[in-house]
Amino acid sequence: MLLNHALLIGLILGTGVDVHIRPLTGPTFQARWVGVEDDVVLIQQDGQPERLAWSRLWEITPVAPAEPTGSLMTVWIELIDGSKLLADRYRVSDGVAQVRLIGGPELEVRTRSIRSVRFRDHSASPELAKQWQEIVSGRHAGDVVVIRRQESLDFLEGALANVNDDIVRFDFDGETIEANRQRLDGLIYYHPLARQLPPRVCQLIDVSGARWMARSFALDGDTIRWTTPTGVSVTVPVERIKKLDFSAGNTVWLSDLEPESVQRRSFVASQLPQESLNRLFGPRRDQSFSGGPMMLDGVTYSRGLALTSRTEITFRLAEDFRYFHAMVGIDDAVRDAGHVELVISGDGRELFNRTVTGRDKSFPIELEISGIRRLKILVDFGEQMDIADHLNLCDARLTK
Repeated sequence: MLLNHALLIGLILGTGVDVHIRPLTGPTFQARWVGVEDDVVLIQQDGQPERLAWSRLWEITPVAPAEPTGSLMTVWIELIDGSKLLADRYRVSDGVAQVRLIGGPELEVRTRSIRSVRFRDHSASPELAKQWQEIVSGRHAGDVVVIRRQESLDFLEGALANVNDDIVRFDFDGETIEANRQRLDGLIYYHPLARQLPPRVCQLIDVSGARWMARSFALDGDTIRWTTPTGVSVTVPVERIKKLDFSAGNTVWLSDLEPESVQRRSFVASQLPQESLNRLFGPRRDQSFSGGPMMLDGVTYSRGLALTSRTEITFRLAEDFRYFHAMVGIDDAVRDAGHVELVISGDGRELFNRTVTGRDKSFPIELEISGIRRLKILVDFGEQMDIADHLNLCDARLTK
């Protein structure tokens, strides 16, 4: 096998960083990440080199991330590509912002790439957070300064100029105002025309809590470098990264979709109204039928669908997806009981059919669903009527 140059050097020199890799299908595993090439991640596992396509990855997390760095002052900055930065310094001169990241480097960012800058914390005031979002999402004819008046926000439209630690210069009705930064809640930059930006390949979340959209990234030893769709380049030690999320924008949780139809019936007729039966035994989103999290083989899952027999649930897919993934099994709370027939169909064509019992180990499924518009999941009665038929489709998701 012809090895990539970066992978070969990494293997020879022993460079790279230890990470946990979570693929779209199958269990998380630990490996040594040694490089990036085109649209693949280069790793070493058990002494053997491997290449993993980004499209097959869910996330990468460093084994030993750094502790978060505190700051007495936080500035919340959102770029037009959706990146959300956390900084402890924000200054602007001649259309270029000097941004010092919390615990990280100082960057130069052109204001044409900045959507909004917030100077005040909203975490203790949901009402202020709501007002801020309404102003940011509003239609404006110019730049905006947002003013806080006790527990309410107001704003002025004009043209933003230079910003220092104390003053925001703002042109309003032909007059230059030097606004006291301490009295402002934040700034919103005007973008009359939407820019065509390159697509992102992943989202990086750093230990400060900042979220970066990345159009490209590279690994150099224990340092990672990425570039946002707006062209902002950042280089930090890998330990400053909490997670690289490859699912953002490419994955939809099945539990977030409204089903087109749900049909269910019990094995034995009940005197209870159908509405009550549906409430007791109908599909559960992101929880088990015991009311707690879904569990398979001792592993807890926060996302997924829990279904009882006999349930037929149909989803209409408005977008094009390539795969349906899930980890399947009878919930740990009722094992070793439970016996169901699981049938998954797409546009009337059977894609999967298997008996699932409480004595089986959980297993992953990955089904090709390209072009399918209706995805139907049937959990049918097995050999034990409907006793303990609590089937979990954990991490059930659609990927592009």
